[in-house]
Amino acid sequence: MNILIPAYKPNTRMIELVETLLKEGYEVTVVDDGSGNEFNEMFSSLDSKVKVLTHEVNKGKGRAMKTGFAYILENYPDSKGVITVDADGQHLPEDIKKVKDKMLEKPGKIIIGSRHFKGEVPLRSRFGNEVTKFVFAVVSGLRLEDTQTGLRGVPYTLLKEMSSLDGERYEYEMNMLMHIAKKKIPLVEVPIETVYIEDNASSHFNTIKDSAKIYKVIFGNAFKR
Repeated sequence: MNILIPAYKPNTRMIELVETLLKEGYEVTVVDDGSGNEFNEMFSSLDSKVKVLTHEVNKGKGRAMKTGFAYILENYPDSKGVITVDADGQHLPEDIKKVKDKMLEKPGKIIIGSRHFKGEVPLRSRFGNEVTKFVFAVVSGLRLEDTQTGLRGVPYTLLKEMSSLDGERYEYEMNMLMHIAKKKIPLVEVPIETVYIEDNASSHFNTIKDSAKIYKVIFGNAFKR
């Protein structure tokens, strides 16, 4: 099973996560999405088993994911699929394993790790998810517990299809969900822990700009129906 980590200006939690995933036997690909020279040492310190792909300038999470998908398609023809994992340490190894196990149990299906936003969750994150999942359900007809999770399992057979979708930044992940709903691609949610470190301070999500792009995707699809 392949792990894909899109990373932009990560902290040392990424290194700790990668080390754990290697011990678990995963193939790990990291995309440095234009983090800059000051992060070169961090990426070069990763184990030699890790493939690091580099964008010279920041192109966005969506483009980083598609860059990783293309590399895995070309270099791992026998892969069962790819699990996308955020670089900030908010996806726990045991939850990644849950996604992997479900992918092996349900081959051909998209698996997403869904948070239930219990406990100490930043208000903007809790509110944002509730609103987005409601609007998404109304427009797409697909009810999900978590539309904003970055922990997703994509079967190898669907990588090329997912790579062809529009979106360069965070809106790409919403385009994936809209496409899944429209094409009725089988999807399974598995519950995962809701982890926010330092009030999600490491996130590069721009609440106004990126939210606007995400809702543009949702409402754009509404008018196409």
